[in-house]
Amino acid sequence: MRILHLGKYYAPARGGMETVLRLLCEGLLDGGVEVTALVAATARGDRHEEIVGPTSGRTGRLVRAGRLGVVNSQPITPTLPALLHREIRDFRPDLVQVHLPNPLAALAWLGQTSWSRRGAPPLVVWYHADITRQRLGKHLVGPVVRRCLDRSRGICVSSLALADRSPALAPWREKVTTIPFGIDPGRWAAVQSDHSGPFLFLGRLVPYKGLALLCEAVGGLPAARLLVVGEGPEQAHLERLIQRRGWAERIHLCGALSHAELIGRMQTARALVLPSLDQSEAFGMVQLEALAAGLPVIASKLPTGAGTIVNDGSTGRLIAPGDLHSLRAALEELQADPELAASWGEAGRAWVRDRFTATAMVARLIRWYDELIGS
Repeated sequence: MRILHLGKYYAPARGGMETVLRLLCEGLLDGGVEVTALVAATARGDRHEEIVGPTSGRTGRLVRAGRLGVVNSQPITPTLPALLHREIRDFRPDLVQVHLPNPLAALAWLGQTSWSRRGAPPLVVWYHADITRQRLGKHLVGPVVRRCLDRSRGICVSSLALADRSPALAPWREKVTTIPFGIDPGRWAAVQSDHSGPFLFLGRLVPYKGLALLCEAVGGLPAARLLVVGEGPEQAHLERLIQRRGWAERIHLCGALSHAELIGRMQTARALVLPSLDQSEAFGMVQLEALAAGLPVIASKLPTGAGTIVNDGSTGRLIAPGDLHSLRAALEELQADPELAASWGEAGRAWVRDRFTATAMVARLIRWYDELIGS
C-alpha cells in the first residue's frame, strides 16, 4: 500500500496537525505502508528529506515545498502543484490523503484532477477542524473545501463531536469515519511530577487559546504561578498585560522549548491548563501529552473533541469556555491539594494508555485505507 499525505507543515514545526502527521507517517512506515508526505517548508526553496519509522527503520520521503510567505496562517507555496503532480506520477500512490483545513493543498489536488491526463488517485480527507475565526477566508475557501469533501472517497475525523456537529461535514456525514488521535505515551513516561510547582500552558499564543483569561485567573490567586510555553502573535499583548498588572514574579512566558526542556518543566508542574474559548480548538493534542506525563488537565468543555479528552473529576476539570470564576475555582482546587493532582494525573496516564495511543490510531487508519481501496 502506498499513501501520499498532503499536509500543511511537518516536524520540527510545532502544532497539533504537525504532531499528528508525524505520528501517522512514522506509524504507517512501521506498519509496512509506503509513505510520502508533501508539506510546506518554513523558508524558500524546496527540500527533500527522509522519514524513518522508529521501530522498523523503514524510510519514506518528505518533500517540503518552498514557502514565500504566510497569509492568514496559510503558507504560500508556488511549487506545490508541480511537486504534487510529480509525486503522483513517480510514487503512484493508492490514496492521496489531504489534511484540512489547508486551502492551497486542496486547490493543488483539485488542479491535479483537472489537468492531469491520467487523472488522480482516489482522495481521502483527514478533516482536523472547521474554519471558525477567519470569516472572509471561510467564504473564500469554502467552495474549495466542499469540492474536496464531495470528491473524496472517505473523510476521517478525530472525534464523534466533530463528526456530528460540524456544519461543513453535514452533507457527507455518511462517509465520515472517526479515528481518535493518539500519541506515544513512552515519550512522556520520564515525567514524575510532585505537583508542587506552577500551572503549565503549552501551545501557540493566539487569541482563541484564552491566555488573557488564564492570566487573570492566576493573577487572582496570590499563591499560584504559571509557566506559558509557546510562541505566537499574542506574546507582546500578554507581556504588556503581565507587566501592567504586576504579575511578572508569578507568570512567566518561556517561549518555545525543546522536548527535553519541556520534560524538565513538567517535573514540578501542578497541572496543564488549556482554557480555549471556542471551536477553533478542535482537539488539543497537548491534553493527551500532559495526561501521559501524569499531569491533570483543566480544559474548556467545548462541543468538539477538545471537550471529550478530560474526565471531569477523574483526570482533571472541565470548565465553561470563557468563565473566569470557574477557571479560577479549578485552579484553586488543585493549588490547595497536590495529592488530588497526583491522583488525577495517574488516572490520566492510564486513560491515555487505554484509549489514545498512536499504535491504535495507525492500526485503525490502515484498516480504513484497506476498506477504501477495496471499494
